Amino acid sequence: MAAAYICRRYILNDQQLADTFDLLDLNKDGRLNRSEIAALLRIIKVEATRTELDFIFGEMDPDNSGTIKKSDFVSYMKTPLINRITLGELEEHFKKYDSDHDGCITLPELKSMLAQTADIHDEDAVEQLFELWNNKGKISFSEFVKMIRE
Repeated sequence: MAAAYICRRYILNDQQLADTFDLLDLNKDGRLNRSEIAALLRIIKVEATRTELDFIFGEMDPDNSGTIKKSDFVSYMKTPLINRITLGELEEHFKKYDSDHDGCITLPELKSMLAQTADIHDEDAVEQLFELWNNKGKISFSEFVKMIRE
């Protein structure tokens, strides 16, 4: 059922998305808070963890206000599914390329992951990213998520 809902949401126009926002805005303050997003997820039978809610807000709340404006909601919901990945999917990819299973990836592992999953083959660019985010020659999953967001 959730998958069907997710697929159908992409055929909504801006006005329909704005109307959906208004329905979700339970306290009618013009913004969606964590409780309102959690309620939406419960409706589609998803119990989000705090980490998952943090990820959603990281995606939909660009000004880090802790609430989601209608314009940000509409913009996010119009983003094609192909440009999105869930936190769980991202973690699966991360673990797949963490060859020594230490919870971190090295530069060669990052190069391999980005080449195979995102078709990124610019080794210099990957090395520059790695240098910005690595801690003692490795990147943890949380650092990886921050890197992907930026």
